[in-house]
Amino acid sequence: MRNIIFDMDGTLLDSMGMWENLGSLYLTKKGIVPPPDLKEVIENKTLDEAAEYFICDLGLEGNVKGVVQEILSLIRDKYENELLLKPGMKELVESECQEGSKMCILTTSDRDLAIAAMKRNGIYNCFTEVYTAETLGMSKRKPDIFIKTCELMGVKPEQTVVYEDALYAAKSAKGAGCRLVAVYDHMNRNDWDEIKTLADEVIE
Repeated sequence: MRNIIFDMDGTLLDSMGMWENLGSLYLTKKGIVPPPDLKEVIENKTLDEAAEYFICDLGLEGNVKGVVQEILSLIRDKYENELLLKPGMKELVESECQEGSKMCILTTSDRDLAIAAMKRNGIYNCFTEVYTAETLGMSKRKPDIFIKTCELMGVKPEQTVVYEDALYAAKSAKGAGCRLVAVYDHMNRNDWDEIKTLADEVIE
């Protein structure tokens, strides 16, 4: 029996590829061939800025607000209907659940989307709560969010295991005093060696 905080995207849910290719997915759906450098161009843009780029530079019809709404609808559809758990994660969560472990999700994604994806994949009932960076008003770039989540769970950080795939969040979890299980995701492959040095356990 353990106290566990699970990240969702890239840890439980195989969703990082969708985020990486979101611009291409959207443009293709709209009948526009994505330019080869699309990922690099929109990597640091907000949704509004990306929409403006699609309209002004790639000739997409519509306005920024409408395009953003369509992109958000595409994201929602993926979480509600398509995205699957990473290999072995369903078995891991169900096993911990059967052993009486206290588990929650802490994600930077939208809470409703997280709940929809976990319900569809059949593990939502294993978690006591889904916490988000938005609802807590905190960032995963600082340890405070993990300390606060432990507090809400009624446990101490040093009694808590955190499953994470991203380097910045892994650093914060360790900074909070939690035990870290690093989960490999191709999106963080360049950081993997550093993540492994922080981790108490790894899942590759």
